[in-house]
Amino acid sequence: MPWFRRAPFIIGTIALIALLGAGALVWRMRSTSKPTADLGARLIFAEFSTNSDRVYIAPATDPAQRTTVTTIEHVAEWGINPAIAPVGTLVAYNVLPTTTVNAQADSPAELWTLDVATGAKTRLAGDADLRVPPVFDAKGTQLVYRSSASGGKQSLIRIDIPAGTRRPLYEAETAFGMFPVGFSQGALVFATLSSAGTDFFSVLGGAPPTMLFHASDQLARDWRISPSGDSLAYLAPVISAERVAYRLHVAKLTGGPTSPTRLGGGDTEQYGNAWRPGNDAVTVGQQPATSGYAGAQTLPLANSSSTTLTPPPRGFDQPLGWSLDGTALAARSFDGMSSAAPGRETTVVIDAGQRRVVSGSGDIIYFGWMPSGSKK
Repeated sequence: MPWFRRAPFIIGTIALIALLGAGALVWRMRSTSKPTADLGARLIFAEFSTNSDRVYIAPATDPAQRTTVTTIEHVAEWGINPAIAPVGTLVAYNVLPTTTVNAQADSPAELWTLDVATGAKTRLAGDADLRVPPVFDAKGTQLVYRSSASGGKQSLIRIDIPAGTRRPLYEAETAFGMFPVGFSQGALVFATLSSAGTDFFSVLGGAPPTMLFHASDQLARDWRISPSGDSLAYLAPVISAERVAYRLHVAKLTGGPTSPTRLGGGDTEQYGNAWRPGNDAVTVGQQPATSGYAGAQTLPLANSSSTTLTPPPRGFDQPLGWSLDGTALAARSFDGMSSAAPGRETTVVIDAGQRRVVSGSGDIIYFGWMPSGSKK
């Protein structure tokens, strides 16, 4: 069984935090290696199989018309774990090589980049933690990954991609974990989990980390930095009316000391989050009410009305990411009623009021979106 096949809403466990970015179980649909004719919003994704994952590009308007980029081999039953987002046509991923013996979730993984426009692959490291997605800086010249050793020692390591050099940014022994989140003003932002909850830090060069803010007394999840790098969105538990629900919070990363604020009213559970390309709003999934279904909502940072996207016929959506032109949203969709009973999972693209299933014979692994104007 691939490492990412698990219930995506095991609230309050370290395993959930470590395994963010999982794939989706989907229906079978034909694939093709013919070039796509539509150069609009195009999705980058992979389809899991027992010994390899095949990477595709497909237009948002017709995910079945997919172009094969490459095939990534891995040890049996353990799929790739991609970076949180690509930069241009460059993606990154962790993978357990085929030579891995007695593969486990904590077996050392290789870190690779892949240019989906050319198919060129580059191996960057062999000591990555499979469970933790790497992160790019905005220019795609730096990549940070986590390396985990026995005894609880974890290291956040920066790779200078053009130079091919690597340097540890921060090391610590922890029973919970630290996770690279992204870059803001040239510094790496990372999360730490502990018995005291969740905190966010930044680190630049060889300087000691700087604490940005305390996010929650509990375990936060689904953290995403805005495209501009000046804000951070995440989900954290909120206690209301004798229930605990994960709700969306946003914090500024620039302009001095910050404290997170909640977006959106209500006390029902929210799922995932995806920044709009303009940095002015965040899209988040909503728990269904008595109707049995709920569309994802786009919540503006300023005081203006939210927008509800086309809902599933039953269940709820967990946003993954907006296309760079803001016309299409990739999401996981569940036909259940809550995180406790999520039901069947599919991957969908929501575009111009339409919902299109991204199907395959294996789990679908989301990478991100192609930049506008690329010729692949």
